[in-house]
Amino acid sequence: MKKRIGLKIVLIGSLHMVLYLYIVPFMVYPTFGKNGITVVMVLAVLISAFVLGMLSFERKDKGEGNGKY
Repeated sequence: MKKRIGLKIVLIGSLHMVLYLYIVPFMVYPTFGKNGITVVMVLAVLISAFVLGMLSFERKDKGEGNGKY
């Protein structure tokens, strides 16, 4: 379970790095300007909030960590 949480956090970080270091400055800004950047930032925050929110709804395995079912 902890491995999956760590993986999701790493994937969110990678998404943001690619988004802010490559996609926004070289693809979105020249084409759409400031309005495009605003839309991309809002979408990135919503996707991240959704993925992190799903961490709290994840089904836990029965007996995880205590040997009981």
